[in-house]
Amino acid sequence: MLRILTVSLSVFILLFTQIAFAQPVLPDIVGATDKGINVLSWVAQYDGIKSIAVQRSSDSVFNFATIGYVKNLKKGQQAFIDGHPAPGNNWYRLYIAFSSDLTWYSNRFKIHVDSSAILAKGVLPPNDSLQKLASRIKVDTSSARLPAQPGKPVDTLQQLVNKIRLSIPDPGEVDAYSYIKSQYVFTNPFTGHITMEIPDVKKYHYSIKFFDLNNRKVLEIQKVLESPVIVDKRNFQKKGLFKFELMRGSEKLESGYITIY
Repeated sequence: MLRILTVSLSVFILLFTQIAFAQPVLPDIVGATDKGINVLSWVAQYDGIKSIAVQRSSDSVFNFATIGYVKNLKKGQQAFIDGHPAPGNNWYRLYIAFSSDLTWYSNRFKIHVDSSAILAKGVLPPNDSLQKLASRIKVDTSSARLPAQPGKPVDTLQQLVNKIRLSIPDPGEVDAYSYIKSQYVFTNPFTGHITMEIPDVKKYHYSIKFFDLNNRKVLEIQKVLESPVIVDKRNFQKKGLFKFELMRGSEKLESGYITIY
């Protein structure tokens, strides 16, 4: 039976300010991390935006790669959830395209993620699917409105950490996006490949099948001969959430879900 991990995630987001305390408007973005999940947020004040691509790099200058697109392009508050950041520094920027064919980039914003937070994270879908949650994010800025003090400079971004609270809807409310991680079959959070660590493979006959969400079989290993085993994510041919059934002889040892991203 599928066990749903219903975790109410609360993420603290950095606040951008110059004169008044408010969320940044494009081309400025801010972000924060919690439990191995990064969230970017900003306000769009423009009509006619055709697309917003979110790009990520580990060095802030080179090797920016698109990791997904913003679903909600309406004026107002927008957000993007990166459920699969890399350990260490993650630099983000937006590539914004308008209907007039004008394009430009946002500022670059760094979020550092500890590897232990990534390891402790549950099973999540790819970033494109997570944006269904991002479209429902509500930001409460009331706690961020600080009284002005004569003679004191305006707070910097780093000083404003934890002064604005960003609440992500419970994953259980949106098609149960978060699942208990299997103790035998799981996605390696650093490589994206599937790792199988199965006990007593010499003693028992193990087999495993992987299915897409329409219950179509996409991969089968008829006999697991060693442990651990690394299954290359390219065998699945597409990103997404996949179900597996691990058999020990004729007995179903475990069923669960893994993410290909």
